[in-house]
Amino acid sequence: MKRALFLILLIRIGCVPLFSQQNVSSGEFFSILDTCSNAVVLDVRIYEEFVKDRIPGAVYAGEKEVLLDLVKDFEKDIPLLIYCGYGERSETVMKILKKRGFTNLFHLKNGYEEWRKEGFPVDYSPIEDESN
Repeated sequence: MKRALFLILLIRIGCVPLFSQQNVSSGEFFSILDTCSNAVVLDVRIYEEFVKDRIPGAVYAGEKEVLLDLVKDFEKDIPLLIYCGYGERSETVMKILKKRGFTNLFHLKNGYEEWRKEGFPVDYSPIEDESN
C-alpha cells in the first residue's frame, strides 16, 4: 500500500515529493526514471563495471571525489537515483549526499544485479577511455 501511494504521488505532482529519501525497488526506480525528466542516475560501482554495462543514462560516480565534483553545482532538490551492484555502496552514497543537503534521493535497494535479472533496460554501449 505504501509503495502504491508513493507511485501515485510521483504521478500526481509530476515527479517527486519535495523531500524524499527512499530505498526503492527496480520497478519504482524505473518509474521515477521514466517520470522525472530532470532525474540524474548515479552509478557508484567501480569504473570497470560501469564501462561494461549500466542503466541507460547513468553517469559514473564510483569514487567519492568524482561524485562530489559531479554534484557540486546540482540544485539540492534534483532527483538523484543511485545504484551499485547489490545495494550497499549506494546506500552509503545516499547518506553522503544527504549530509551535503540533497533532498530527493532514491537508492536502488537490491542494486544493479536485480535490475538486470528483472529485465529492465541495460546499456551495453562502449564508453570511450577518458584518459586519451
